[in-house]
Amino acid sequence: MKAVIQRVDEANVKVDKKVINKIKKGLVVLIGFEKDDTEEKLDKMVKKIINIRLFGEKFSKSLLDINGEILLIPNFTIPAITKKGTRPNFQNSMPPIEAEEMYDKILKVLNKYVSTKSGIFSADMKISLINDGPVTIILEV
Repeated sequence: MKAVIQRVDEANVKVDKKVINKIKKGLVVLIGFEKDDTEEKLDKMVKKIINIRLFGEKFSKSLLDINGEILLIPNFTIPAITKKGTRPNFQNSMPPIEAEEMYDKILKVLNKYVSTKSGIFSADMKISLINDGPVTIILEV
């Protein structure tokens, strides 16, 4: 399981030119699932996301500390293998049906801790954000 997270002042996701969700201060989380991901890994990723200190002076505060929000976006391209050639290889990506189940689970678990808004699985989404910093981190479990 891999996630690219960006600290934002605000963000939104559009589908068919309509804003379907938006957040204020918090994190945009692009999440990608791999074939060997488990619920144990999911729990570890949730803990990393909500506890990573990316806010305040000298990165002293977490999302929980600032009462921030998450915009969670499913992204099957994140697990791509790019070591050889110029075309990404997606052989490690979790199959769509399983990945959607994992996405739904992580969305529910994150919502227990912080307000988490979602994109739409398998949709063509347009993400707009104001990156704060910029601060962008890759998380892996």
